[in-house]
Amino acid sequence: MVSMKQNYLLLLSLLSLLFLSACFSALATSRPPVALGGRWTHIKDAHKNLRAVATGEFAVKEYNKQSGTNLTFVQVVKGDTQVVDGTNFRLVLAVEDEKSKKMDYEAVVWEDIHRRSRNLTSFRALLQ
Repeated sequence: MVSMKQNYLLLLSLLSLLFLSACFSALATSRPPVALGGRWTHIKDAHKNLRAVATGEFAVKEYNKQSGTNLTFVQVVKGDTQVVDGTNFRLVLAVEDEKSKKMDYEAVVWEDIHRRSRNLTSFRALLQ
C-alpha cells in the first residue's frame, strides 16, 4: 500500500518536472533570433561601413605581403557577410596598382572575433 509520504513525494516530483518544463519553454521562446549560418547578407553602404573598410584594407595589405605586389586600397565597392564560426566577408574592392591603374578585386576574409584575428581566404581580380 502506498503511504501518504510516497504520494506527497510523487506529487512534488511531478510538479517540479512541470515547473522545469515551463521554465525551459519560456527560455527557448524569449531568445532573440539568431542569424542563420551560411546565408550571405548584403552590407548596406559598404563603402562607409568601418568594419568592411578595415577588412578591405587588411585584405589588400595581406595580399601584397603574400604575393609581393604593391597594390593600394581605394575603397570598398560592395560587400556581403556570412555568419559561420566567425564572419566571412566577401568584398569587391577598388584597388590601384603601381601605375595608378584602377582595378576591382574580390576578396574573401574570414574573421574570428574570439581570437581577434583575420585570414585572407581568397583574392582575385575581377574582369573589367
